[in-house]
Amino acid sequence: MWTGFLNYDHYWLVDQRDKWIHEIHESEPEIIKYGKDRYWNIPASFDIETSSYYEMGEKRATMYVWSLIVNGSTLVGRTWAEFVDTINLLASEFNTDYARLIIYVHNLGYEFQFMRGWLDWHDVFAVKERRPVHATLKNGIEFKCSYILSNYALAYIGENLLKKYPVQKDVGAIDYQQVRHSKTPLTDIEIWYNVHDTQVVCSYIQEKIENEGGIGNIPLTNTGYVRRYCRNACFTQDESDEKTIKKVRAKYHELMKSLQITSKCEYDQLKWAFAGGFTHAAPKWSGNVCQEVGSVDLASSYPAVMVMKKFPMSRSTFIGSGSEEDIDWLTNKGYAVLFTARFKNIRPKFAWENYISVSRCQELSKDAVTNNGRVADAELLQVTITDLDWDIIRKVYYWDDVEIFNLRFYRYGYLPRYLILAILNLFKNKTSLKGVEGKEIEYMVSKNMINSAYGMSVTAIIRDIYEYSIESDDWSTNKADKEEQLKDYNKNYNRFLFYPWGVWVTAHARHNLWEGILEFGSDYVYADTDSIKGLHFENHQFFFDLYNINIYKQLSDMCKYWNIPISLCEPKTPAGKSKRIGVWEYEGEYEYFKTIGAKRYMYVKDNELWFTMSGVNKYKGLPYLLTEYTDISDWYPDFVQLCKDAYDNSPGSHEKSKKAMEKLQELRESGYLHFEQIFDAFNDGLYFPPLATGKQTLTYIDKPIASNCVDYNGDSMIVFELSSIHMEPQSYYLSQTSEYKAFLEGYKDASI
Repeated sequence: MWTGFLNYDHYWLVDQRDKWIHEIHESEPEIIKYGKDRYWNIPASFDIETSSYYEMGEKRATMYVWSLIVNGSTLVGRTWAEFVDTINLLASEFNTDYARLIIYVHNLGYEFQFMRGWLDWHDVFAVKERRPVHATLKNGIEFKCSYILSNYALAYIGENLLKKYPVQKDVGAIDYQQVRHSKTPLTDIEIWYNVHDTQVVCSYIQEKIENEGGIGNIPLTNTGYVRRYCRNACFTQDESDEKTIKKVRAKYHELMKSLQITSKCEYDQLKWAFAGGFTHAAPKWSGNVCQEVGSVDLASSYPAVMVMKKFPMSRSTFIGSGSEEDIDWLTNKGYAVLFTARFKNIRPKFAWENYISVSRCQELSKDAVTNNGRVADAELLQVTITDLDWDIIRKVYYWDDVEIFNLRFYRYGYLPRYLILAILNLFKNKTSLKGVEGKEIEYMVSKNMINSAYGMSVTAIIRDIYEYSIESDDWSTNKADKEEQLKDYNKNYNRFLFYPWGVWVTAHARHNLWEGILEFGSDYVYADTDSIKGLHFENHQFFFDLYNINIYKQLSDMCKYWNIPISLCEPKTPAGKSKRIGVWEYEGEYEYFKTIGAKRYMYVKDNELWFTMSGVNKYKGLPYLLTEYTDISDWYPDFVQLCKDAYDNSPGSHEKSKKAMEKLQELRESGYLHFEQIFDAFNDGLYFPPLATGKQTLTYIDKPIASNCVDYNGDSMIVFELSSIHMEPQSYYLSQTSEYKAFLEGYKDASI
């Protein structure tokens, strides 16, 4: 039992720092060694609360309270000077030159922007500009980002991921529209709001320390967990004898030596060929309200193709210029093919959707007709693709001529046996633990890891270096040395993946998805990565049944090749039902469904109204639409609150939300609540006011500013920030580009 948890019922103020330090020492923190480094093996977390405001029309922001927890003991302060003194005190008390103290911050990039000028930094590592993963002070104290580690919001961690040391974030306890500064009196509720945030992170890290066997074993990123798990599986292969493990690792290393990227040109080609999931709306149905729309999902699409499909399993052989016949010959011989194609007068063969993404085109003529980011036709188009993309393109486009160059090929083969076994084990855990009482965290970990399995395979090899300059207090980007980084990648003894695998993972998944789109034809309505929405599903049932039978054959072939029991591909749910990886699953029917473009759709399912919109949080936007586009609030005084309650997803609100949603359903069934006006409004030009989007506009202020801050009580003070972030609620207009509107108009005219 971690004794620090017993100190969660109180906090210390800055003038009680000596008692805070004494309490930390009483918990008897220990030092552990990890590699050459020493660490204090204790959880620590830091969080700030800020206010944003305007002064003479200029954006300003200030920090007004912070909390710092070390091993369960909490200190609360109000100013940066107090924080700097506290950091120096910690460094002295815990000799951080000898043993490093790690302090976790949820979304370190935000806090770092405020505190960067107040502290003496030794080094800062970032994945992109303003996104530090960790930052170390000259005195040995290190800040790390718990958001990048968890990949979850703080409220979600508090509600779902804490098992031994539970604490929840106080969602909604503070009105952020009320301006505060460091002299604004704070209520106990307001202070605890900040403290609970740090306690959630502290508990999360303590549980990680216990589960991982020490703070040094906690990876930097969420993908680090699945990467470590799969690497161990590949390097040890269930062996326990150290001698055997060395032989196994040497053998795997030989495999990796045979899988190298031979040139910068090859890497650039692979980068151009890599594309994510296919997400798009069928132009025939865009803007229309469809009824009785069926929905099918591919079960664990990316992990499934990693298990059952074949991937590049050799170095590439470069040919150069080629022809369509060359590609046919190579694919018929079972090779994975990568090439650049330059099409002349390319135009649609399949009327219901377009495949090639504008963003992946290396050259595109000005006369190109585009369909919401996809190319419909063009006089000239150049794109780098795989054999799988080529197969789809041939089915959905005509062209007058195609020039093929930079043609190279790889030998196709299954991924390594123990990598496949690792993925299947994660799928089994996710399947068998879902809904099992007491196993919620284990389920979430498995789900997160299997979802990250694909991500680890497409981590960029060559990256620009994002640096925070301590001298100039500014961010800069240093261009990557491609040759050097490629050499390091090929020689890396810890490497267990091959970058082309990731390129082909998404290519296989898109190919599977497009088989479904081609089947639906004119009934196809919408697709997103691993799911399709379509009309008259019963007319297409046979295709999906046949597809699923074929999946069983593909899995069986892989299992036979690697001598893996087929049962691992179809683990049982807690109810005892077999769940096969990679099959199409029917997810039910939408009563109404309307899309106006990629990531923009609204639907009614099970008598509930929902939408997906990239610029609006549905839990904030739906209550706004229900009150703005119905007249029920005119005669139902509590309707506004009812809508907010129905879509409240904050911790502990499940029962209240469920009851409110049932009331909305009753109103609809009784004929009082209608969704027609909302569906009509869901179109180009729909406006969401700032508080209805759940989104924020962030403005980075990179210079020192002294300003007059007037709090919500009317009390003013001069505040000083070396750097800051102004944050304010963001409004949103649902809009379509003029090109897309013109395309839809032309499409509908051509269809008449």
